[in-house]
Amino acid sequence: MTLLASFNHPVADAQHAFRRILKAMSEPGVMVSLPLQHGWGSISPAATVVLLTLVDRETPLWLDKALYNETLLANLRFHTGAPVTDRYQAPVALLHARSDIDPQHFAAGDNLSPEKSTTVIFEVPSLNGGLTLRLRGPGLRETRAIAPQLPEKLLAFLRQRAQVFPQPIDLIFTCGEAMMALPHTTQVEVC
Repeated sequence: MTLLASFNHPVADAQHAFRRILKAMSEPGVMVSLPLQHGWGSISPAATVVLLTLVDRETPLWLDKALYNETLLANLRFHTGAPVTDRYQAPVALLHARSDIDPQHFAAGDNLSPEKSTTVIFEVPSLNGGLTLRLRGPGLRETRAIAPQLPEKLLAFLRQRAQVFPQPIDLIFTCGEAMMALPHTTQVEVC
């Protein structure tokens, strides 16, 4: 078992990380930095910070099999105590961009109300250089364009989400030490 460090100053760093995640959620499409020296196992430092901040013993995590490894699982258990579940209705899910999982699974079943929404964290190759997404809605004074490199299944989900709005899924994209968010109230047009 390989235990890796979490925050250097647990209380102060967790508060700082929470404020940065809150900024990203309240300003859709804004890229924020979540510095950490390294990620756990095969996940980025930003995804590690999001997990350290959002999951705990009472917050089950759905974990993509593509990201499963003993280092990640051991550190999740040690630092957060979060139970890993195979139920799509978990409050938090972590997926890799190469995943074959349809994001629609997280919008089904018990997750049909915003109070029971799932926060889906996608590890993506880059937060730039993909198809352009135009964002509108709360937290945006005017339309914002972003272009993270997203998998085709997620792009298809976003196209479908435009017709069935809002869907109870908050999206977080992580890459390296950076993240951006698309809350479920954000209207997304795939260009």
